[in-house]
Amino acid sequence: MDPFSGFPKSDFEVISPEGDVRGNGKGIFTGKMIAVFDETLLVFAGDEIRRRLPNGADEVFDVIDPTFFGAMDSLPGHYQIDVRRKGSFPHGKGGHMNITVTGDNARVNIGSTDNSTNTVTNGALFADIIGAIERGVASDQRGVLIEAVRNMEQTQGTGGFAGAYQRFVAVAADHFTLVAPFLPALTALL
Repeated sequence: MDPFSGFPKSDFEVISPEGDVRGNGKGIFTGKMIAVFDETLLVFAGDEIRRRLPNGADEVFDVIDPTFFGAMDSLPGHYQIDVRRKGSFPHGKGGHMNITVTGDNARVNIGSTDNSTNTVTNGALFADIIGAIERGVASDQRGVLIEAVRNMEQTQGTGGFAGAYQRFVAVAADHFTLVAPFLPALTALL
């Protein structure tokens, strides 16, 4: 017979710091401690325990110290998990979440407006400029422009880049609409 059958038990999920569901269980929530009578439960300090409230929100607890107690007399083996209440959040929100940000111009805004501007300066910049020149400039003018781009690429990160940039802008003046989209990225290299 379960000596705690008269106590209300709540369903919960254990969430790892990486945001993965580590396991599920039922426990007795006492405020600063959760008693769980599942000896196979995986729970570690730093995890979160989330239980669904009747209003649909999640009540979230930080796991401070999960301690296992083996069976003794009439008490079955169980965990006593010391927790700190983090708060209530809409289901699946707040607390441990996976946020992956990759690629050019990647950004995260939480509760704010993005007023930033990004300039991408990667190895493809000069190749993109050359591609635009090859597609949009007559063959008799292409060579001088491509040479100016290659000169910028070779002097990137050196004191000679500013001069190479100025020469490129001078020779590209007749093709401003073609090179204008690349100018912010180039000026960021100055």
